Amino acid sequence: MNAYYARSENSRGEKEELWKHLIKTGDLAADFAAAFGEEIAGEWLGIFHDAGKASELFQEVLEHHEHNVNHAAAGASILGGYKILSRVIFAHHDGLQWFIDDDLKNSYSEKATNDSFRGKRFSVLGKEQFETVLGYIRENVGIPKDKPVLKKDMASFYKNLPVMLHCRMLLSCLCDADYTASASHEDENILELAKDNVIEPDLVMEHLTTYRENIKKNSKADDNLNKLRDEVYNSCNEAAVNEPGMFTLTAPTGTGKTLALLAFAAKHCMKYGKRRIIIVLPFLSIISQNAKIYRKICKDVLEAHSMASYGADDEFKLLAERWNSPVVITTSVKFFETFFKSKPSDMRFLHSISNSVIVFDEAQSIPTELMGTTIETMRALCETYNSTVLFSTATLPPFDIRKDIVFNAKEIIPAPEQLFEKTKRVEVDWDIKEKTSLEQIADEMTALPSVCCVLNRKDHTHKLYELLLDRCQENECFHISTDMCKSHREMVISIITQRLENNLPCRLVSTSCIEAGVDLDFKVMYRALASLDSIVQCAGRCNRNGKNMGKMKVFIPDEEKLYPVKFIENAAAKVKLISSSHPINICDPEHIKEYYEMMLNDNNYNHDRSTLTQAIDEHDFEAVEKEYRFIPSNGVNVIVPYVEDKGLYHGLSEEEQKKTLYYELITEARAKGISKSWMQKAAPITVTSYREDKLKDIADPCQMYLSNGKKKDVPGWYILLGSKFYDKNEGLVFDDDSSLDYLI
Repeated sequence: MNAYYARSENSRGEKEELWKHLIKTGDLAADFAAAFGEEIAGEWLGIFHDAGKASELFQEVLEHHEHNVNHAAAGASILGGYKILSRVIFAHHDGLQWFIDDDLKNSYSEKATNDSFRGKRFSVLGKEQFETVLGYIRENVGIPKDKPVLKKDMASFYKNLPVMLHCRMLLSCLCDADYTASASHEDENILELAKDNVIEPDLVMEHLTTYRENIKKNSKADDNLNKLRDEVYNSCNEAAVNEPGMFTLTAPTGTGKTLALLAFAAKHCMKYGKRRIIIVLPFLSIISQNAKIYRKICKDVLEAHSMASYGADDEFKLLAERWNSPVVITTSVKFFETFFKSKPSDMRFLHSISNSVIVFDEAQSIPTELMGTTIETMRALCETYNSTVLFSTATLPPFDIRKDIVFNAKEIIPAPEQLFEKTKRVEVDWDIKEKTSLEQIADEMTALPSVCCVLNRKDHTHKLYELLLDRCQENECFHISTDMCKSHREMVISIITQRLENNLPCRLVSTSCIEAGVDLDFKVMYRALASLDSIVQCAGRCNRNGKNMGKMKVFIPDEEKLYPVKFIENAAAKVKLISSSHPINICDPEHIKEYYEMMLNDNNYNHDRSTLTQAIDEHDFEAVEKEYRFIPSNGVNVIVPYVEDKGLYHGLSEEEQKKTLYYELITEARAKGISKSWMQKAAPITVTSYREDKLKDIADPCQMYLSNGKKKDVPGWYILLGSKFYDKNEGLVFDDDSSLDYLI
């Protein structure tokens, strides 16, 4: 029988015989799928995925004599009796499709023409060629003796959702195995890196205990608050021994949830053999802060998000692509959207999520128009893929109000309502009968030494900040939004923290990006009327140590446009409606439940996006990917002229400029174009903006070099060459900016 090869020569001039690649891929895919009990299916996928390469036509492709040849249909046709496996093999290069039966029949038909597959030819055609392929596999690889048995998918309101997820999970196992096996032909060490990098939970618990004891020794918090933090921590420890499944942690802000969640996850891993902890956070702005804490406790912590910088370490980049780390910290956008992708390269790490403990901090941030499909997918992770899911928030929505959601989660805190009452640290003044001018807010803030105001629109924050500068010294006034790059934002937060700790005057104007997890502690807060969960989160930045009763004023700005999107406007209207019938107590879970019941019973918010549910009904993987978006429109990335600890690039001497990251990046971009490693290196001085219409006039589009030496624009990447539109205090500034403060 002819010798068939899987790929062209490597750098040593060696070809890899096909049978070696199929065996390696089968072994790896079996290992990956074992995490959710489908190792036999994984082995079959690996052995048959490249069966179509055992053909003369594909060998001509390797010799560069042929092109536009589909080799995936052969293995998909051979496994046609296993519909999911067939679709996964068919998708391992071009992406998931449901309706492939006609294509498979054409590939097996002796009457098929060589151009019958969407402009590509089948590498294997007709019964005789298929027999040759099967003969090659039998002789050189061997057919597994055990037949693949697939788990039964759970029942769901979205009846096609579980089986589509099943396809993605198995495709993740196959594409990761295929990529890894292929890379090992160049470097055998890759196979060693592919071994599961699992958590050592007993070591994590040991380090966590030590870290927590040190925190308690140096705590400046009220003794009663520290006791309540102990209650939350102990409750998490005790709940961790419960059977795997879905859990909730309903606890107020400032009760030590960051460490308590880690304790639950580590102890649960210890009890049930879960292999990693995945922390999902709503904003990029808080990831670095939490990662610093977790790195002091855990051996390996991987940040997995759009602005993560992995440097030149190829080994670390591979871990990041595969999420092969004991602890992974990521964003809601990155995590949830992956479950609805269609391309294999986008879901390579998906199988690494199975048999893990997944913690969603600020679970209330799931958009209502994605709530059903999101929660049902998380339920499938528990029921089918051996994971445990914990939803943590101070304002947990009663998800099961909606008819499309099954939510049988166990609450960790024995009596959440008592905990909320005990931790009441803020009195709220609901000044929402009339509008209040930003000038008046500026006057009131000027008279206060420790105060923060959170507004709904970026143009409002710019206006209020300018008003404060007219009334106060510049070094006492601060501004934070995602218009500032990561390095800039972290520097400002560091200065604010120091001033607050030293009781120096500090007045901050911010968008909602500080509400979730940013550890700032003001004596007085102001909050423009918004959703109730945002108001509760805002109160969490006030009197965090519980020494004296903090104060927060909720008001309606006297501005023409109040909200950037309709959802926030409707949510604010419901808060106002509830307050007209009775005073709202943000420490009363019943009041929070009343708000969510009103929201989730609203015909606008009691279902998922119709275009998404239709795509699921039609098994349309590509349409599902398009419609499942946490952020309505894609932002673009802007490299800004900011220098850590020194301010704006253009204010430095020429010699100082040459030592900056900004100078390094623009020099490299002009000489070589940009690359993925360049993008990662740029993360500290990158701003995600939703105003590409403005950027096209004030920034240069980034380019990369093609193989022919020409340059091509890279969509979504710009370099801001001047400082005119990047302010030292406010970041990237547009006069008419009202966009949401989203982060990916």
